[in-house]
Amino acid sequence: MNQDRLLHLFHHIHHKDGAHVVHHCGGAHKEMDPNVDYTIEHCACGKHRIDKQTAVGHASDEHLDLFDVKVTFSEPCPQGGWHVESGEI
Repeated sequence: MNQDRLLHLFHHIHHKDGAHVVHHCGGAHKEMDPNVDYTIEHCACGKHRIDKQTAVGHASDEHLDLFDVKVTFSEPCPQGGWHVESGEI
């Protein structure tokens, strides 16, 4: 899976004051799925750091129904955790 599509599994959009605001899933934004047990942040490497080696992201099908996608990350981040960009489904 290419990097942009992989990152989409772990972001969501809010509508605020007529604009779109993009957030990482998990952490402070668990309202999308209260079962999400990870936190994603930007790291000093210029990538996305996640605190779990395996996590569930979310995608939608042709009918816009959401489904879970299990991803395993292989590249450790020097700041701790794993780089989301290294994920494999």
